[in-house]
Amino acid sequence: MYKQSSNCVVKSAPSSVNPKFVPATFGATTSNKLQVTAKAQEPVLIKYLFVKASDNGVVEDLKIGNQSLNCSDSDISLALFQNGTQRKPAIGVAVDGNIQLTIDVLTDGDANVSAGYTCEAIEAAPSINEQGGAIDKFFGLGKVSVPAGGSAELSAQALRDAMLKSFVLHSHDEANSAKVTISDITIKGRSIFSGQASAGIGVDIFDTTTQDFTLMLNTAISTNERVTVTLANSHTAAITVSGGGYCD
Repeated sequence: MYKQSSNCVVKSAPSSVNPKFVPATFGATTSNKLQVTAKAQEPVLIKYLFVKASDNGVVEDLKIGNQSLNCSDSDISLALFQNGTQRKPAIGVAVDGNIQLTIDVLTDGDANVSAGYTCEAIEAAPSINEQGGAIDKFFGLGKVSVPAGGSAELSAQALRDAMLKSFVLHSHDEANSAKVTISDITIKGRSIFSGQASAGIGVDIFDTTTQDFTLMLNTAISTNERVTVTLANSHTAAITVSGGGYCD
């Protein structure tokens, strides 16, 4: 469930026809990059964001006005925003007609990208500053190429205090994703694994098709503290993995 400002009064009269969606620009990436923009024409509460791309990639940043919704110093996997995900990419921030929403997308190769927001009409939107922690929504883990027969790490540092809810880890080579395992996940220097040293967890366990409640972390992280995901690849070729977390 998205967290929203308590100052929002939703226009909920069933006889009224009010905005339910905020459309966004769309197009093809150039040099693998595209900035997607949107702007509501009246006060609305932004509920969820969905982004569709014809290739894998990451969101380099996601902003409402000049405020980033990413609580880390690393990119967010595009997998967090796919319309098939079981873990909904909640926004829960109120905006008026003067605030632009931007999504900076970086894909592995040139790709077509589209996006859209769901919303509810409200009487008036508080300022972004008044909504405080409502902008703490995502924790990017970046992306990394895990070499054939080797290991690599996704690592990100918190830019502000946040509550980590759950992670998504996505293999960009879906046909061989079973070859990638997670050797360890540490939060604030402590492993959240409890098991044999030689064992691991398949990266697919953390993909978007897994329901949210089964992977809840519910762990607070403070500014400058770090999350590290150690990955191993038993495939004969390198595999790129990206990740990110939902926050509250």
